[in-house]
Amino acid sequence: MPDGDIFHNRLRRLYHKPYKWLCEGKATSDECARVVLESLKKDLIQKGDLPLRLCQGMADILAQAITTNDELESGNYAALSLEFDILRQQFDGRPDLKGLALDAGKSVLHDLRYGHAQEINISDASVVIVNRYMNGVYASEFKERVPLTSEHYAGIDQATLSERIKEIEPHIKIGISKFAEDAINKQSVAKLSLPRRSSRKAIDLDEDLLAG
Repeated sequence: MPDGDIFHNRLRRLYHKPYKWLCEGKATSDECARVVLESLKKDLIQKGDLPLRLCQGMADILAQAITTNDELESGNYAALSLEFDILRQQFDGRPDLKGLALDAGKSVLHDLRYGHAQEINISDASVVIVNRYMNGVYASEFKERVPLTSEHYAGIDQATLSERIKEIEPHIKIGISKFAEDAINKQSVAKLSLPRRSSRKAIDLDEDLLAG
């Protein structure tokens, strides 16, 4: 198909290339994940720093509420949730972006409330919340939109495509973690970088390593 053709009318054009690659099945999972991350990186940069600022603000609120035992005092959750809502209202910008950031912050609050604190590095809450925001963008802009068509490119069935998306998930998580750390360290999403490619060559068990 020419470059201008529509591969999936529920996906933004930004994500057509990774979708096409996943449908065709010619590239490895690592290669497909990388092209997804390249599209996600562009998307996050386009969305700008507003969500990052909101995520950092929620992390600051959490930091002030944490006790010396790295726990939130009982009964604080509803008040903190309300503080998050108030903070959101103090930011000007696109409601959908503020919503994605708010969802990320409240998901962390939910996990802390219901006993999943061990999964959260509360001392680095800003990275945790930004990571969840970015995962929310990946899900809402790509993963959850892929099934929203009656017929996929190259005739692939939904079950096979879902399996391929599942296979790239570990690579996507690593990439998003890198993006989140970059965003916090650089205080902006403008200069996100992808994880380095693996330069290690697989060892050929039949190769004579002493030859040459």
